[in-house]
Amino acid sequence: MTGRPNPLAMGARAGADGRGSRYTVVLRVAEFQRAARRSALSSDYVLAPAMGVHRSTVSRVLTGEIRPGAAFIAGALVAFAPLAVQFEDLFEVVEE
Repeated sequence: MTGRPNPLAMGARAGADGRGSRYTVVLRVAEFQRAARRSALSSDYVLAPAMGVHRSTVSRVLTGEIRPGAAFIAGALVAFAPLAVQFEDLFEVVEE
């Protein structure tokens, strides 16, 4: 436990219009890059195959062009598993 609030455990809140709020996942870029260096996976060319995603996907998520999808999230957790990295170390759930 990192002491950070867990938005997933809070559930969706009703917005002013009565609809549930939408949440999305964003990458904690500095923490992701730190984990990549610690894993000796600092190059996109080495990191992407370890994560099971395309090199361009890694680059586009790191630059914020796209948000991390399920394959990226799962791949990062698997690639960095030897470091005991948790979801909340690399990603943040934010309200849109």
